[in-house]
Amino acid sequence: MTTTLVLVRHGEIVRPPYTSNFDRAPLSRRGEEQVRSLAGAWPVGRPAAIFASPLRRSIESAIILADAFGLSMSKRPCLKEWSADESGIPQPEYAALEKKAWADQDFIPPSKESLAQAAVRGTRCLESIAKSNDGQTVVVACHGMLFSLVTASLKGERPSEAYKNSIGFGAAALVEAGSGLRLISDFRRYGSGSA
Repeated sequence: MTTTLVLVRHGEIVRPPYTSNFDRAPLSRRGEEQVRSLAGAWPVGRPAAIFASPLRRSIESAIILADAFGLSMSKRPCLKEWSADESGIPQPEYAALEKKAWADQDFIPPSKESLAQAAVRGTRCLESIAKSNDGQTVVVACHGMLFSLVTASLKGERPSEAYKNSIGFGAAALVEAGSGLRLISDFRRYGSGSA
């Protein structure tokens, strides 16, 4: 049977001004509204399950969707966002590390995971979620970087910073999982303010 994965990038966050570590950053009011708008203009059938990255912004996004559909949500550590460095270094230093990682996707930054490794982790995680929810529609609330690594490869493209940056807050993509993952609809906004 075919499983439909609705990949949802978390809503906009309140960005901390003095650190590159956004793990504790909450959704902004606008971010909450972005996710509510998506729930109100849901692009496929009602989901049977909701999964989220263990980071706050994804959990808060998943909770909004869980409330909208009368479901609970489950955290999956394998959905954690890729990071070049998790220590909270200043933004300019972090940006330089990320730029180096984009230039060489096998580069191992201080976080000890290359972009290429994160792409494999993300793909395996989505395949595992699909397998355990065979034939159903499920929500996966996660992050732009990790999603871009997986979906770029599904499109037959090299992951890029430009593609990652094109994935808006509260945007969703549709992926079918059967004998493998297949991108049905790339990331776009649904509901008010959608393009």
